[in-house]
Amino acid sequence: MFDVIVIGGGHNGLVSASYLAMNGLKVLVLEKREVVGGASVTEELWPGIKVSTGAYVLSLLREKIIRDLRLRDFGLKVYLKDPGLFLPTGRGKGLFFWSDVKKTQKEIEKFSKVDAKNYEKWLKLWDPMYQLADLFMLSEPPRISEVDQLLQLMKGVSIDEEALSELSRAFLTDGRSMLDNYFESDEVKSALVEDSVVGTYASPSSPGTAYVLAHHILGEVNGVKGSWGYVEGGMGGVTVAMRRSAEALGVKVITSAEVDEILVRRGKTYGVKLTDGKIFESNIVLSNADPKTTFLKFLRNAEVDSELIRKISSLKSKGVSFKIVGYSSSLPDFGWGTSLRPEHIASELIMPNMDYIEKAYTDAKVLGYSREPWLSINIQSSVDPTVAPKGKFSISIFGQYLPYTRKLDDIKDKIAEITFEKIREFAPNFKLEKYEVLTPLDIERRFGIWEGNIFHLDMTPDQIYLFRPTYSMSNYRTPIKGLYLCGSGTHPGGGVTGAPGYNAAMRVISDLRVES
Repeated sequence: MFDVIVIGGGHNGLVSASYLAMNGLKVLVLEKREVVGGASVTEELWPGIKVSTGAYVLSLLREKIIRDLRLRDFGLKVYLKDPGLFLPTGRGKGLFFWSDVKKTQKEIEKFSKVDAKNYEKWLKLWDPMYQLADLFMLSEPPRISEVDQLLQLMKGVSIDEEALSELSRAFLTDGRSMLDNYFESDEVKSALVEDSVVGTYASPSSPGTAYVLAHHILGEVNGVKGSWGYVEGGMGGVTVAMRRSAEALGVKVITSAEVDEILVRRGKTYGVKLTDGKIFESNIVLSNADPKTTFLKFLRNAEVDSELIRKISSLKSKGVSFKIVGYSSSLPDFGWGTSLRPEHIASELIMPNMDYIEKAYTDAKVLGYSREPWLSINIQSSVDPTVAPKGKFSISIFGQYLPYTRKLDDIKDKIAEITFEKIREFAPNFKLEKYEVLTPLDIERRFGIWEGNIFHLDMTPDQIYLFRPTYSMSNYRTPIKGLYLCGSGTHPGGGVTGAPGYNAAMRVISDLRVES
């Protein structure tokens, strides 16, 4: 018998398992796939070609977790993606965003001198949030009765009233309006707005999307704030290092072990049953699955309050993101040739202007897909030679909008055709020799995420902080004694942060201390 069973070997499950093992608990992790990682995984779909089929870039993983779990010692290596963004605006024309602020301002000056000046103000706006990031992410969301305590913790943060007011707006306003307050150039706003809609069934003008933007800004790579990077070997490099760390701490990890049911007796969990009928017993179970999978599937035979089931069922979880992964023998030519250049290192954004993104969203609402989707192209092998043999380039394309339905298999070829046609408008030579399309339906089937939502649940104002996944479960406990949630469907939400796993482990440890 184990002290704790963790369902799901994704990054949050492995983080939870490691911290629990650090505190002397005997922990078992059960992963349904043949590899750990969940949606942070590397797969070799073609000989020598490694692709990140889920998450594809890293920034939000908290440094405290990296240090505590000694992930660098266990093989984690991240390449800074610099420039971070490239927005093509015509043949041989485009906008680059670099880690160097002055360098980026010179780029922005090509479109607006006012915007170049305001870019520094934009960056400074988020400085207080960087100071508060771990406070908010690596702790339970404060209850309404605890707001006074939160304000006391914030006293040491330097922030004036105007800046606080502006940051507060991010929880309620939309990404488009927030960017309109700082910039006049559509090119600059288009390059920055991606973070507000990524993984979200909303347009840039939808209220609450400014918070999604803020969530994605608060990361760093190798000490560079706000930057993103490629993990050596693909995103599986994160979770392979996490598994090594967990096993060094005594955690037992079993793959190809699909959980069928969480076992409950008289309101308490006593273990899990696998699809092959095998039972593992424990008085504590952490589910790294999304809330809907946990309650509507794993607890289908348990006595759970019907009102709670209704609330869980009504949570917004429709996935809208698709991926195309593959490889090419030639780098895309955006007007400067096919030799390796800065644009091939950056995320290449196909989102010409704000109205283009709004139209893509409207199409999806009406047609069920975007006739002209917005796209982010990432060529990991531009900096990481381990993911493709010489002369080949491992490529990942992230796109929206493609709302989840059970009929998405019927239009996969169309989505690929639309995507490639749009990229060729900017890089006419673009071609993938082999590729695989992953729709939200594929993401659901491959990673076990309800409706293929990459954040488990939408990160809208009604589904963040103390409302994630519900008010009563925002502290990671569930109404079933011994059952906790530790996945992205809990605070602080999606992305490869490790924070939900850390916070859930701290809640379990705290509860055990009280019980003892």
